[in-house]
Amino acid sequence: MEKHPRIIIAVCLTVVVACLIFILFPRRQQPNNSYPPPIVKADPPREIITGSSDGKWALKMGEEEGETGVAYIFWLLNLTDDSQKEIFRKTVTLGSALSIPFNTFSPDDKYIFLKETGEGGIGYLLLSASGTPLDKDALTLEISGLFTDKYPDYIITDVTGWGGENLIIINTDKSGGGIGPSFWFDITGRTFIQLGTRFN
Repeated sequence: MEKHPRIIIAVCLTVVVACLIFILFPRRQQPNNSYPPPIVKADPPREIITGSSDGKWALKMGEEEGETGVAYIFWLLNLTDDSQKEIFRKTVTLGSALSIPFNTFSPDDKYIFLKETGEGGIGYLLLSASGTPLDKDALTLEISGLFTDKYPDYIITDVTGWGGENLIIINTDKSGGGIGPSFWFDITGRTFIQLGTRFN
């Protein structure tokens, strides 16, 4: 008879210890696999829109980032009938970028210029608003390269806009230091005209 209470006490202690273990160390819940994992959405492509001075047209730029570079796509928007047309696209390496300058449209809306920034410096691209080639089979005309070939003693610091329907204003510095003159780039003749007045 004396063993009986000892068994009861031992059973009670076992139950108490088991309860304490269950309370202090609860089992981890198994994940519920009935729900699909959340979908991570990529950031939408960035878009920038700049209008022409007469309010008839706009240039839209979109970006699509890839593993090795960024594709820039440009559309001409007709603000009169709400139509749009892709006129240019270019993929640049990561670290380079294309942008739309403030005065991108020529006064007659026939031409557009863009700015390209990269490891090699800053370049300026001229293109037709209609999307037709400007230079042989190329859609764009690279102003910076043409200028450097003609005037190696000057460096383009900025392309500020338009001096007329076919004239782009270029500001320069001297390659040895100091402020250089301003130039017009004549689109029709593919020539540079040095100006007596500096445009700032």
